[in-house]
Amino acid sequence: MVSKLRNVGTANSQNEISEEGDFVVIGTYKSVRLAHEAGLAILAAGHHYWVYPVEDLYALAVLPKHAETLRREVDIAQLKNRFWPPVSIDLPNQSTRKTPTVIFAMSLLGMFTAQNAIPGLKDLGMNSSEGVFQNGEWWRIVTAITLHANLAHLAGNLLGVALFTYLCCRYMGNGLAWLLIVLVASFANLTNAYIRLGEPFFSLGASTAVFAALGLLAGFPVGTFLKTRDPIQNRDWLIPFFGGCILFAWMGGGEFPTDVMGHVLSFVFGTVVAIGIAGTGLHSKLNALHQKALLLISWGLIAVSWWLALR
Repeated sequence: MVSKLRNVGTANSQNEISEEGDFVVIGTYKSVRLAHEAGLAILAAGHHYWVYPVEDLYALAVLPKHAETLRREVDIAQLKNRFWPPVSIDLPNQSTRKTPTVIFAMSLLGMFTAQNAIPGLKDLGMNSSEGVFQNGEWWRIVTAITLHANLAHLAGNLLGVALFTYLCCRYMGNGLAWLLIVLVASFANLTNAYIRLGEPFFSLGASTAVFAALGLLAGFPVGTFLKTRDPIQNRDWLIPFFGGCILFAWMGGGEFPTDVMGHVLSFVFGTVVAIGIAGTGLHSKLNALHQKALLLISWGLIAVSWWLALR
């Protein structure tokens, strides 16, 4: 019999213990905590138990006359609680560098200054259904992201850029996040121009990039949930997803000239893309060099689009 035992059950005296004789081990566990958690089922059944170390494990012991009954109680409790506590999503923390976000914000300020100083610059770069589909000026779907109608328009988008795009980088890394934001926003502009084909349509502003980033943030935890296939806490994916939807409903609407369709398309496309990225785990397969290359591609896409617009 083991010399050192710890009685953590109901307060029975040592006389009762000695009368019962040796103890029976009904389970071994990797930690004291796990052993005591199993012991809760024994306490619930109105009996007491003892926990003591055995090599690298911890044994759960009971009195012989109750051993079989209590072993079944422990097994039933563990079967019922096999998914408790729910597993939390292990969301990545790819990058915390703010530099790319700051550079993009500064470029928006510089472009706003330039469009006010250079007549016709805004007309060259804004999204246009006629320009894109009839004149083949596809660069407009990218250059439009960098233009703004007025200072209030710019200020609102700078706030969204500072928050949502930075958080996207925390999930996916600077390179992948910014490339997806630019591509999703551009594709939303392209789709929006196609929907308005046959009517005079113009749009501009980084709001498509802002809502693309918001969609990526809302969809990423959902994709992670679908990938794990494990029971996880609903708050880990439902709250981010519906939180993104609420933010979109609050910030994405408005009256003319607000381009609500562009906002909707950016948010929806961003959500779908993020689910795919998280589901495939692409973000986790990229190293630092890959991230830098993707970041350069995203900036290069904007630069080449403006070069084509100005040539």
